Parts: sequence; C-alpha cells; structure tokens
Amino acid sequence: MARMVRELSGPRGTGRFGAAATDLGYPALTNHGYTITIFGDSFDERVGGPGWRSPIGLRQSNRDIERGIDWDNAIGGAYAKQMINYRHSGGPDSGKLPDGFTNIPCDLIHLPDGRFMMTTFAIKAWGPVTEGRSWETFHSRMWTSTDEHGENWVRSWDVERDHGNFDFPNAGIWRHFQNNSMILWPGEDHVYIYGTNSGRWHGGGIHLARVSWRTMWERSTYEFFGRDSSGAWGWNACGPADPIIAPTIPDGAIGELGTQVIDGTVVLSYLDGPLGAVTRAAPRPEGPWTPPRVQVSWREEPFLYAPTIHPYSSLNRAQMLLSAWPHDENGTEFYGVRQWEVSLRGVGWADLESTPARESIAGLADPRSGEPLRGELHPILDRIPLDERIAVLADCSDDGVQRDHIERVCRDGYPH
Repeated sequence: MARMVRELSGPRGTGRFGAAATDLGYPALTNHGYTITIFGDSFDERVGGPGWRSPIGLRQSNRDIERGIDWDNAIGGAYAKQMINYRHSGGPDSGKLPDGFTNIPCDLIHLPDGRFMMTTFAIKAWGPVTEGRSWETFHSRMWTSTDEHGENWVRSWDVERDHGNFDFPNAGIWRHFQNNSMILWPGEDHVYIYGTNSGRWHGGGIHLARVSWRTMWERSTYEFFGRDSSGAWGWNACGPADPIIAPTIPDGAIGELGTQVIDGTVVLSYLDGPLGAVTRAAPRPEGPWTPPRVQVSWREEPFLYAPTIHPYSSLNRAQMLLSAWPHDENGTEFYGVRQWEVSLRGVGWADLESTPARESIAGLADPRSGEPLRGELHPILDRIPLDERIAVLADCSDDGVQRDHIERVCRDGYPH
C-alpha cells in the first residue's frame, strides 16, 4: 500500500534554497554516491510568483530516505540557480525560438568519465494543440557539465553536423524522444534512452534508443529499437523506433516518465492515463516488462504527474517522488513534489504464460532458461477479456482502493 511520507516542496523543503514552489523532481545517482534531483518551473514562494527559473538542482546524500529525503545543498549555493543559460521567450501557448517559453528537465546522468549529461525540452505551446491532443515542444536538448559536482552547464554540441546544439528535434524518429529518461546498464557502455512524443500523447507509447556513453554527441552512433520487415525486434541505426510499451487503457496517454536500475532490475515509472502513477520492471533494458503496477491512483492524488523512483530504493521498499498541482479558478493550494513509499514487487512477466497476454522479445534470452524469446515486449492486455485484464492489473496491487479504481477505469475510462 502506498503511503505519503513527506512534502518535499514548501518552505521547509526546497524553500530553503529559494524554491518553495517547484515540481517534477527527477533524482539521479552520481559517481560520488549522492544524488542530484532536478526540478522544473520553480518560484521563490508560489507558482506564478517571483523568482521563476527552470531547471534547478538539489543535492542529497541521506540514505535513510524512508524517514524522508533531506536536501544537502543546491546547485548555485544558498539560492538554487537556473542551471542552464537561456531566455524564456513568448507566452505559454506561443513560445518562441531559440529556447521556447520554458525548458523543462527530463533527466540527468553521470557518465563513467565524470561528465554530466542532462536533457530538457523546450515548450512551444502548453495547450493541447498536437494530433495527440497534447502540448507541443520545439525540441529536446542535451546539456553537459564537466565540473566535478555539476555546478556549471553548457549546451552539448552535435560534432558530426553543423556543430550546433545537440537537439532531438520534434520531427522524424526523434519526435519519439521529446520527454526522455536515461540509464547506464551495468556491464555495458550503452546509455539507454526511453522516450515519448511531446506532452501526454493520446495513443502514444514509450520508445527506446541507445548510444555509447563515449559518443552521445555523435548522432550517427544512436540506435533505435523496433521491428524489422519480419516483425522481429532489433536495433537499427535508422529505426524504426516502435513503441515498447503502450497505454494500458485504449487511447490513454502516457505522461512523464522516469527510469532507474534497482537491485539489478530496470524500473520504469510513468503516468499511465486514468490508472495514475504506475511502475513496470524488466530483467533488461529492452524488456520483457511486467504488467503495470498502480502505485498511486487518481483517487489518492487527484492531480498527480511525473512519478519517479529514487535510486536509493530497493524492490521491496521504494520511494517515489510525485508532483501535484490542484489549480482551478479558486487558486492553488499546492504546487510541488511529495514523497510516497511504494513497493515494486508484483506480478512478474513469467506469471502471464498461461494467458494470451504473455508475449516476449526476439533476440533476447529468457532469464530462467536461456532460450531465445520471440514476440512483443510487454503484455498486450487489451487482447484478453476485460475481466481477465482487470484481474491481472488488480493482482499487481495490494490496496483495496486501488483495486476498485482499476476496475472502474477499465470499464468506464477516465475518472474525470
């Protein structure tokens, strides 16, 4: 059962560094052992007030996170500074180039050679203006820091082309990586990048790319995971990048996502349409994936978004950072990040072998038998009867309120 542990925003949390109002909160483990958590649009005291900047970063080292995450210091000193150099241009639905209305952080990673890499996306319009009924970005951009503790950041350059900014343009295959999250897989040189189309794209899924950490600024070295003409999954420099995970509810929208390696397992966390904040796990970066486990539903947190697991977590006892913004004509009571305790245990992919939903991957080995796997990357839950689909999802939950919520949204769709 999920349990709210602490409000991480507010005067006694992020407010200690001049950012009482802030959202997102994506934690990344550094080579030094502490974490850097990056936040989105941040304000001195209240959303829309003075001190607007994005992103900001806070460092944290306490390992007893079950009792609450505590911030040690901020990038920038006593007052958390905007980590990257750009100008907020245009309005919320009329962002202007070169940098857009605001730059929202996606993820941060610390490479083996000590270099930091961070990605952000530039907002063109916050309104639901795309064919996916979502907001729109100009691009996602990579930034880098060679400082020992990531204090100063510059744009990352595309060394193979015009030596301009290394952007993931919102076009072609790169449009699938506007919102993205990165992991280094132990024993490999690859950075795996999970991505979605801009915003919360109705009917869109999660895509996967990889690149050597040594060549992240060389575009020709990126590979994308997709099906070939025979339907088999594999890596290809030109794509395609087919969705490795789809929304659980038909025409649902997958929102902000986070990725961590926890106890040797890949853990994805994301907003899964009307289900709420969910996690899936896999034995390798490609999959195959467990069914979604609802961690926090809309009934528990009606305005949730951007779930991410803290890297100090374990599979049995994990800590999730989750944003909320209950804004309406009556004003905003809370704009910030809360810490929730969750469990990453649940029904595994092997448990679905007796159902039509049990499918797997070509080109990978079954972690139990070593035999090659074929088929899809995740359980295709809409291919099984509704009652069985509800049962599979409910088996991933240990909470009666969540089970009731799962059945309701599977039968009726969005709760609000």
